[in-house]
Amino acid sequence: MSEKLTLKPKEVAEVLGLGITKTYELMHTPDFPSFRVGKRLLVSKKALEEWLEKQQDG
Repeated sequence: MSEKLTLKPKEVAEVLGLGITKTYELMHTPDFPSFRVGKRLLVSKKALEEWLEKQQDG
C-alpha cells in the first residue's frame, strides 16, 4: 500500500504540535491549504510542506 497523500485534522495537529482546536482554526483560514471532501476536512501533505516553508520565509 502506498503512503497517504492527505492528512486528517488530528494528524495535522500532531505534525504541527498544536491542539485540535487551534488546528481547526488554522484549517479554516484562507491561506491554509485545507479542502473538503464531502464533510471531511483534509490537507495535502505536499501543500502542508509548501505552506510551512512559506511561513518560514515570511
